[in-house]
Amino acid sequence: MKKVFLIFIPLSFIGCNSTKKISDSERERIVSELDYISKIDQEYARIPSEEMTRKYGKDKVWKIFEAKRDSVGKENQNKIKKLYAQYGFLGFKQVGKENTTKFWISVQHADDDVDFQREILKALKKEIKKNNAHKNEYALLEDRVAINSDQKQRFGTQVTYNKVGQAVPKNGLTDSVNVEKLRAEYGLPSFKEYYNFMTTSHFEMNKELFLKKGITEPKLYQ
Repeated sequence: MKKVFLIFIPLSFIGCNSTKKISDSERERIVSELDYISKIDQEYARIPSEEMTRKYGKDKVWKIFEAKRDSVGKENQNKIKKLYAQYGFLGFKQVGKENTTKFWISVQHADDDVDFQREILKALKKEIKKNNAHKNEYALLEDRVAINSDQKQRFGTQVTYNKVGQAVPKNGLTDSVNVEKLRAEYGLPSFKEYYNFMTTSHFEMNKELFLKKGITEPKLYQ
């Protein structure tokens, strides 16, 4: 069964300048670059398009798609690291709430550069205290770092699927009893809501394979 994972090969870490002020002209250039980074990241964060599948065929499309996704990941990580080295963490005050997510997304996908992910995680923690970053993005990145370090997650944002296609927390949870309270504190949807959404999406994406196995509907949490 084909599972979709967002895996990007990052570049070397670059230290940051957290004190440099951003002029209006610089901000306009930065936002334009973040727009591009986010757009191309999301283009290759999903499954191959129907157009791409028709062009290369079902047998070859995934290999070509994943190679392109890695190439895009390298390019995006290089750009993000240069921005971080020059301006530090680009939060609400620097680029706005929407654009800080565009800065964060490529870090979230830098799965082969956990040191860089950890560095940004530390920066995020500081910026949250200053109300300059999204708490849910901190939670998502913390879990990503945990998974990439072969550890359990606190928030349960990173999923895998069991034999019947039900979403389960990858590597397990550090505290399953208090996970709902923690998720709410960091602005995440409830465990049940999120995991049923992921389970349903996974079922629909692989429906043909599930039907062949006699699984006619997603196995949801009650």
